[in-house]
Amino acid sequence: MAIELEIRDGSPHWYLSPNIWVVMDPSDTIESMPIAGTPCYLKARVRNNGSTTVANATVKFYWANPSIGVTRSTATLIGQSFVSLAAGGEDDVLCLIPWVPVFLNEGHECVIAEAYHSSDPLPATTDFNVPTDRHVAQRNLSVLMAMNSIFHMNFEMHNGQRKEEIFTAQIEQVGSENIIKEFPFLKEQLRGKKEGILKTVEFTNTQFLEQSRKQELSEKSSKPIAIGGFEKRKLAIVGQMEGDFVFLVVLQCKDEIRTGGLGILVINKKS
Repeated sequence: MAIELEIRDGSPHWYLSPNIWVVMDPSDTIESMPIAGTPCYLKARVRNNGSTTVANATVKFYWANPSIGVTRSTATLIGQSFVSLAAGGEDDVLCLIPWVPVFLNEGHECVIAEAYHSSDPLPATTDFNVPTDRHVAQRNLSVLMAMNSIFHMNFEMHNGQRKEEIFTAQIEQVGSENIIKEFPFLKEQLRGKKEGILKTVEFTNTQFLEQSRKQELSEKSSKPIAIGGFEKRKLAIVGQMEGDFVFLVVLQCKDEIRTGGLGILVINKKS
């Protein structure tokens, strides 16, 4: 007899789970993108892979700034709900407490959900360990508008360890076909648009790309970052694209192991 709760990760990008999503009203069946300052609700699809029925399993919902390497100590708890599932059963669970994305990040946030029960507890750690722990999943997806092919986005890197660690931040362009299959609501936003290419990108602390630097961007798509124990580091990316849209991933790596990720759909808004 066993209870095995799971919220499915994204594949191949585990930090892009399709089983956590946002709705504007609890009764909505259609997914929406979060809007800064506007209350919305989170849902998660929970499955019991075990052979025993579970009664009143806990499902917790969190948000964090656009971040990689998020832990329970750096994420903010939104609320919790409960679900009962037969063996092999699954259900969509609504967080009854509304979530209001903050203006500071223009609505770009990371959301996390975890499901557990006293007979199927969480690991004893502050880390979420998303790719190795079936209880928890993360959706770290932002939609960003580029102005005349230039884009900028702030994010954070977190160190959940006690001592200082050296991480590598990396930026890659990935094909959008599988992303769109996992997130059908993006089809409407991309209707009639042609996928482009990332021309240049770099890590920066500058919010705006000056006209004189538009042709000087180097391809600094990888950068070592030292982060103190239990600390976080604010970073930003600035880049230039060609075409109607590109899909990027920002990765946090430690000793060539990917410890976090952020997916960014950049849509070119031409003047």
